[in-house]
Amino acid sequence: MITVTSAGPKGLAGGDMMKRETIAAAAAAVALSGAASAHEFACEKTIEGEVVHVVEAYPATLHIRVVVTNTHPTGASTALSVRDDLLARLGVKVTPEAPFTLQVGQSTELDATVTIGSEAECFRLSRAQACTSSFEDAFQVLFDGGIAQCAARLICMRDGHPGGKE
Repeated sequence: MITVTSAGPKGLAGGDMMKRETIAAAAAAVALSGAASAHEFACEKTIEGEVVHVVEAYPATLHIRVVVTNTHPTGASTALSVRDDLLARLGVKVTPEAPFTLQVGQSTELDATVTIGSEAECFRLSRAQACTSSFEDAFQVLFDGGIAQCAARLICMRDGHPGGKE
């Protein structure tokens, strides 16, 4: 039980009533704020196991992995939606489809394999990542407490560069 004692001046019309309403509103906000942040996620996106991957020869087959983990300490977390525009442009379907729920400490992962056929194709993908102010290459998990996002960077070397595979 919470007891609130008013220490302010009395005698103003409605002053005590206003304080009770303010306290009730504050108590409700505190109670509801816990429910709003009851879901927490973290994610990690890698290409060939790296956050920054360099492609040195073409064609290149790349393994992309995204791991989404419920990081809430005591409760299940529900993902309302997931999005990755770059994977979508590559024709990779993001699964599991949202909404989905993960228990405490539980993870789910997306594994995809894409082939980059040429240097030009690689540069188109890497330029899309480097020359935009949006997070279109980020994997995003939307949940009632916010958004978690992660990204991996693709760096393309020119065919025939020194030190490249021949």
